[in-house]
Amino acid sequence: MSPSGKGNEESFITTTLSQLTIEEKVSFLSGSSFVAATGVPRLDIPAINLVDSVNGVKGTSHINGTPTLCFPSTTCLGSTWNPSLIKEMGTELAIQAKYKNASVILGPTVNIHRDPRGGRNFECFSEDPLLTGRLAAALINGIQEGGVAACPKHFVGNESETKRRFYRVEAEKRTMREIYLAAFQHLLRESTPWALMTAYNKVEGVYCSENPIIRNVLRDEWGFEGCVMSDWFGTRSGVPALNAGLDLEMPGPSVFRGMQLVEEVKQGKMREEIIDERVRRVLGLIHKTSASHSKGEERSVVDEKANLLARRVASEGIVLLKNEDSVLPLKFDGGMKVAVIGSAATDPPIGGGGSAKVPPQYVQAPFDCITSAHPDPSLLSYSLGCKAHCTVPGIPLELLSARNDQRGIDVRYFVNGKDDPVLEEFLPSAQVAMLGFLKPPLTQETFSHFTVSTTITPTSAGNHTLAVQATGSFQLFVNDKLILRDDMQPPPSVEDFLFVPEALERKVSVPMEAHKPYLLKAVVQAYVPLEETGEPRVHAAKFCFQEEYSEPVLRSEAVEVASSADISVIFAGRNAEMESEGFDLTSIKLPSNQEQLIVDVAKASKKTVLVLYGGNPIDVSAYKDLVDAILFTHFPGQEGGQAIVDVLTGKICPSGRLATSWPMKLEDVPTFGHFPAERKCDGEWEIGYAEGLRVGYRAEADGYAPRYRFGFGLSYTRFQYSSLTCATSADGVLLLEVRVENVGAVAGSDVVQVYISEVKSVVWRPREELKGFEKVWLESGETKTVRIEIGKRLAFSWWDDRQGGECWRAEPGEFKVRIGELSASFMLEEGFSWWGL
Repeated sequence: MSPSGKGNEESFITTTLSQLTIEEKVSFLSGSSFVAATGVPRLDIPAINLVDSVNGVKGTSHINGTPTLCFPSTTCLGSTWNPSLIKEMGTELAIQAKYKNASVILGPTVNIHRDPRGGRNFECFSEDPLLTGRLAAALINGIQEGGVAACPKHFVGNESETKRRFYRVEAEKRTMREIYLAAFQHLLRESTPWALMTAYNKVEGVYCSENPIIRNVLRDEWGFEGCVMSDWFGTRSGVPALNAGLDLEMPGPSVFRGMQLVEEVKQGKMREEIIDERVRRVLGLIHKTSASHSKGEERSVVDEKANLLARRVASEGIVLLKNEDSVLPLKFDGGMKVAVIGSAATDPPIGGGGSAKVPPQYVQAPFDCITSAHPDPSLLSYSLGCKAHCTVPGIPLELLSARNDQRGIDVRYFVNGKDDPVLEEFLPSAQVAMLGFLKPPLTQETFSHFTVSTTITPTSAGNHTLAVQATGSFQLFVNDKLILRDDMQPPPSVEDFLFVPEALERKVSVPMEAHKPYLLKAVVQAYVPLEETGEPRVHAAKFCFQEEYSEPVLRSEAVEVASSADISVIFAGRNAEMESEGFDLTSIKLPSNQEQLIVDVAKASKKTVLVLYGGNPIDVSAYKDLVDAILFTHFPGQEGGQAIVDVLTGKICPSGRLATSWPMKLEDVPTFGHFPAERKCDGEWEIGYAEGLRVGYRAEADGYAPRYRFGFGLSYTRFQYSSLTCATSADGVLLLEVRVENVGAVAGSDVVQVYISEVKSVVWRPREELKGFEKVWLESGETKTVRIEIGKRLAFSWWDDRQGGECWRAEPGEFKVRIGELSASFMLEEGFSWWGL
């Protein structure tokens, strides 16, 4: 039976299993390509596509992919505190997935913001597992109601990028249960994801893809019945991973399964019943996603309703951190002269780097949106201020000319023993790349090298910077003169190519004249890995270019523009080069040139508004007291420019609340001394979770004083709470009610946050913990009664890992409930213990 035919899932699985050979069964247990699972054409079972990500469905190509609707990054989703909105986003993601022939969206990421240096934190929701789990569940439900699978990741303990494929997590069981496993536990209470991805790292000394935690906790304790897959190249073994419960090895072709597993079954080393059990999970995933199995041409559909949803998500996640003397919202009447400063105003960072980075359909520049909002655009002025690149940017196409006089490059491919190319092509790009494949007639055995050539025409004279990002040894020629070469040893990894361009970049300064053409040619050798790991080979080269400039001159120009304006709006922060999959941050300060720009402009301005981008907290110590307002936008997606200006001008009342604490300085965070992983004397990489439960705001019981607390965010209106009541239902549910009144002049939303603490505990517990929340919209002068129900298991229990058996436990005693400035006491008369979801 075809998965798209009639009949229920169980009958499809049973019927299909009975028709499969052992070779076909085993083929289902690994991918067939970098993005596809395996199908069986003779049974009309498709090879479904599994693609990134929840911030935008990028399709089947990691390079030059089909544009897609780019939503804000996941930290922005976390700061909305709005599950119903996030579910709407999930519904749209399912539509976007079908445009890209995708059946599984690889996300959301539900790891925890353990340390503000985590390179991939922008892909995660929060430092709090409850907020993470509830929002992730809402997103999953929205996606799957559209017939597309969600695949939450990375199970479990992947809170750092440094040596993520190798490090072992050392954490107490209680810490793992109450923080890191809890995020997954919360999402499984409110959603049923059809798939789940394991992490690269080790927990209790065992790689997650072969860890008994899959079977013991995820399957047996929590009852998860979906398909468990590895992260890409995260499968570490054959039989151990199968026995642990890993259903699908990704990507393909297989490294640990394939024909060797077929032989192990035939030789009796692996029971076919286990193979059948794993195949059942994969077939279940295929059946559940039958509504998304079309294989038409990938396309990008610009839908205004969907765009408005992306804008709403961005605007609800934006957090107002400072608003001295109500400088915001901006009022453009009275001939207000506005200075707009910063590269992010014209070239905004819409997302972080790595697998979550997607090609947007368009990008809204905040400067353009401000221009549209101002009644007299002639009163606007702009200055770049400083450059925000970590690497030399790719050469803009308008500066390039190939042999056919079109904008792009000429590429010629060579094989061993032949002087003439076996393939020639033009690419409308500054980059050529082959990841996991070679263009015919090339083969890995015969491919020797390729050349990339083009003509570049600078717009100015100076000592300009030319760079090559290459995967193999190369030579760079300008007008047939060798100016740069490098053996690229040790060879960069596939992860370097995907996520760490600095590892590939080699650069040189070249004197050039304005408007004069220069012939560039790079000769790049085929990539040869240091050792075979099963990962795909990558052969790539990219031309990069930066015309000479002066940082002091750029900064002085910005100061001059700011000094003549009534207000300066500075756009600054991090971009995809600074926060990305593949590496962690080393500092939470902005680059020094940005810090100096903010300081100098703020000192010269009458009033200053600072708009910050980023996925992680930022140390604002150097300029916090110099600026009048601070707006944190996260990475706001393709509609971010308009969302930011809507908040700046008061069209939208800010309602974002921080999902992660912002420390005074990096040294204050509880994880400062044990992040990232270190190499121990036994040669293993280890990351110790020595802070235990003291993650983010939970460390406040021990004196941690953040600059901006978890849950913090200002508004253009004011809310007042009253009449807090606390009771329990017959079935033990804690019932809370509070009256919320908008006592300000404008309509807006507030987030009602419920914190519970135990007055006297037999073990250490945080001063208080988030146990419930509700976002509420109120017109000016309106009052609503907000009702929140919390199960007693969630409200009161902690993980007891003392001797005598592990379980969730609550001791009788007094508990405090806090909502805003209101608090109430609750007596738990009888203790209890429990185990399960």
